[in-house]
Amino acid sequence: MANFFLASIPATEVRTIHSSVVNQDYLISVALPFHYGDFLEKRYPVIYVLDGNLYFGMVVDMVRAMNIRLSFCNELPDAIIVGIGYPTSGSLAESHAQVMHHRMRDLLPVMDEGAEQFIQENFPVPHHVDSGMADRFSQFIRQELIPWIESEYRAEPADRTLLGHSWGGLFALYMMFHQPRLFQRYVVVSPDLPFGNGVLLDYEQRCASQNADLRLRLYLAYGEPELNDYQLPFFKPFLNALEGRRYAGLKLTYQTFANCTHCAVVAPAYQAGLVAVFA
Repeated sequence: MANFFLASIPATEVRTIHSSVVNQDYLISVALPFHYGDFLEKRYPVIYVLDGNLYFGMVVDMVRAMNIRLSFCNELPDAIIVGIGYPTSGSLAESHAQVMHHRMRDLLPVMDEGAEQFIQENFPVPHHVDSGMADRFSQFIRQELIPWIESEYRAEPADRTLLGHSWGGLFALYMMFHQPRLFQRYVVVSPDLPFGNGVLLDYEQRCASQNADLRLRLYLAYGEPELNDYQLPFFKPFLNALEGRRYAGLKLTYQTFANCTHCAVVAPAYQAGLVAVFA
């Protein structure tokens, strides 16, 4: 293969941060707003993107395309975008496999041998990775990443958004129920609600017993084909619980996308979700 320059995203910085909580290096990508260098007193909302290796570039281009400040392209505010990813090595396929194992460890709230077997069968790596360490990953975000971002960049602490898809969506809801004041906006796409026999419903019930309000905006979306016999027994009770609790301050938007599979739904749902939570 010819030795060409690698493509990069303009006005984007990439740092490696070591988490003492997880004992893991994280690849943190930070995309700055158009006029970040012009208005030195201004602070900006921050959009945190889980699965940064997979979705950071897509979200950056999407947000920038929707806030170029023309009268007909002005759907989103200027924002700092943070991708939470992993340093990887080897070929594209090898790097992707490493990411899939790390995300399984970080995003799942309880250990699941079936999930570990599924990931190893489809994305084999030489060494076993345990699942179910979402509590430590949550600590990393809360205690290490967010304070670092807000000390290094002109980030607005009162305006944080979290984006997650699939197990990332499951983790985003885990964060919402365990740390309901940490983020003000959530874009959650295709969360694996049946995981752990619906353990997320238990988290919601526990959160409801401790919080009469959830002062945040939540966008929840699925591709229509996903709402099948696997998801529906858990999805319907979950949606009924969110709507039936009448949490003070919760602004919930729910949407489905026709003819979109689990993977195809990410782009349209992230775009629609960002517009919804910033409306």
